[in-house]
Amino acid sequence: MIGLDGASMDLIKLWAHEGKLPTFAKLMREGSYGNLESVIPTFTIPAWNCMTTGKNPGKIGCFSFLQKAPGSYDFRVYSSLVKKEKNIWDILSNYGKKVFVFNAPNVLRAYKINGYMVAGWLCISEEKLTYPKSLREEIYNLNYKRDVWAIEKILIDDREFSRRHMEITEKHYNILLHFLKRDWDFGFVVFTELDRVSHRFSWDTKNSLLRHYQNMDRKLKQLLDKLDSENNETTIMIVSDHGFGPNKRIFLINEWLKKKGFLEVERMPAIKLANSLMLILRRPNILKILRLLAKFLPLIPLYQSVYPRTGRLPILWDKTKAFAYSTWGAIYINLRGREPQGIVKEEEYEKLRSEIIEELREISVKAYRREELYHGEYQELAPDIIVQIDDNVNFISAKVGYGKEFLEGFDGNHRRNNGTFIAWGPDIRGNFEINAKIYDIAPTILHMFGIPIPRDMDGRVLKEIFKGELAMREIKYQEIDERERIKKKIRELKCHNEM
Repeated sequence: MIGLDGASMDLIKLWAHEGKLPTFAKLMREGSYGNLESVIPTFTIPAWNCMTTGKNPGKIGCFSFLQKAPGSYDFRVYSSLVKKEKNIWDILSNYGKKVFVFNAPNVLRAYKINGYMVAGWLCISEEKLTYPKSLREEIYNLNYKRDVWAIEKILIDDREFSRRHMEITEKHYNILLHFLKRDWDFGFVVFTELDRVSHRFSWDTKNSLLRHYQNMDRKLKQLLDKLDSENNETTIMIVSDHGFGPNKRIFLINEWLKKKGFLEVERMPAIKLANSLMLILRRPNILKILRLLAKFLPLIPLYQSVYPRTGRLPILWDKTKAFAYSTWGAIYINLRGREPQGIVKEEEYEKLRSEIIEELREISVKAYRREELYHGEYQELAPDIIVQIDDNVNFISAKVGYGKEFLEGFDGNHRRNNGTFIAWGPDIRGNFEINAKIYDIAPTILHMFGIPIPRDMDGRVLKEIFKGELAMREIKYQEIDERERIKKKIRELKCHNEM
């Protein structure tokens, strides 16, 4: 299973048809392929979590990288608030399958499995980077390099940015080859190159993007050649957590809430000044100059000192009905009895949500109540309202101090409906196009291994992509143990009471 973070199926189809991606063209011609619909909100986290568990965010309690802790205005790493859900590799491992997991973004720390694990780029501890621990020295001896979103990458020029990410892909591919030499039944590796460059480069010409898609195409060819030389009958599944598109319109969600009277913040001239400076620094022509100057002047410390100031939000809680944190469109109602300084009465809650959603629709911004999107024991941990990015609103920012509700963007950002799905191998139908959902991946893999699928998975088996015995094989389901069902109900009640 090869994850290509941010890979867009529409670009792959286009360039494969034009002969610019011959390996992708071969995989689609000889296999099954199509768009993979992502989750809302359409971001790395929770998308990979939903893919590898087969469950919606309400069941796994994961709605973004950071989440608001119950009874608090504090935000924490999502995994600290909920119990760990079983990923596809956990289930396979429990059934005695040998597995390896490398660079999965939703693995924040490596843990014991029946095989090997290297945590993803969000890993917060070098000590927890690998399982077993001895594997860490082994991969560093193979020139392993972590991919991180460092501020200095903003101030390096385009050529160096491309070179660094191609280098990371090369190093990660070599480690993948190292794992393939071992005894294994299932492997999962994620390459982040396409996501990084899709955020960085202009979508007007896409020439810079094509160069990186072609780099991944070459790596896939090398992998296919290796498998062919070994007469290997491995099935390959290529997936992405979301697609991409141009980022031309940024919605300043808290500016809007402020304008509508739902939010009050302190007057802080420093925030306005910092935002104005950041707007200037982010202009493409200014960035080119800064990237040249950064080679000679200490601009990175200046950028690091200014950038955090733009994210500060000094909210006046006694005058605030609704607020948004982060850049992912999560709106929370400042509900009395639930929030420390809540002012919205319980009987006003639903009316306020409806008012906000309707007024957002008037400016063509899509918003949903949490129960419209999620179901499960952690539904009440979700934001009260979720705003979705689309072709009209390409990005959402929670910053204030700009004095307007929309900004012009100039790079790329996520899309929900053009993620990538490709399956290729001896049991896969050829030249077959299908539309799939992110929840379908986990149950489909379990079906391939003949392992019962938990009833609480939200996806379906993509049975139509198979031929031969797999197409005829009956789908097996695993019933939920009665004791586990009772424990789950108790957890739901405790979670509700804590609200």
